[in-house]
Amino acid sequence: METTGDVIAVVDTDIDALQLGVGSQELVFDSRREVRSLAAAFAGQAQRSLLLHTHDLEPLIFDQPLFLDAVQAMVRGHNNSCLYILLQDGRSTVQNGHRLIELSRRLSSRIQIRRPQSEYRDFAETFLLADNSGYLQRPLYSRYEGTASFNNPGTNRRLQQYFMRVWEHSKPDTEMRRLHL
Repeated sequence: METTGDVIAVVDTDIDALQLGVGSQELVFDSRREVRSLAAAFAGQAQRSLLLHTHDLEPLIFDQPLFLDAVQAMVRGHNNSCLYILLQDGRSTVQNGHRLIELSRRLSSRIQIRRPQSEYRDFAETFLLADNSGYLQRPLYSRYEGTASFNNPGTNRRLQQYFMRVWEHSKPDTEMRRLHL
């Protein structure tokens, strides 16, 4: 990917040097490795909230030790912090096991998973919002191309408004309940 102006390719960036709420550059990415690194960085720096809109909790991104450890540290280390997840399709996620689901069962007041109502289920984007400034957005959940910024309150706010509207009209996903047989 090419770099122009304030748009920088993730491959040309030291993600560990970026800080949530600082800078103005927009990052572009196109690989699973880059998405995984950005998601872990956002989770590692967030102090109040992570909002995740995802199709199926992509295990190759969100069931990885760096991301999971960062989420656990955030929700245990910061008062009133939370991870809210809107999950379009939890069936395969539950069947295949996912450590984020197990973590949500242990920390149910801090990590909540809901399924959007039917009128919101055709939304094809995946996005992760960190606090009120950072965002990672992929227009198509089935592809790894997208944009991110560690400090773009405007885009974060726009996506957060959509997320909260859907959240308010969603219900806990029954697929996520632990089955006791």
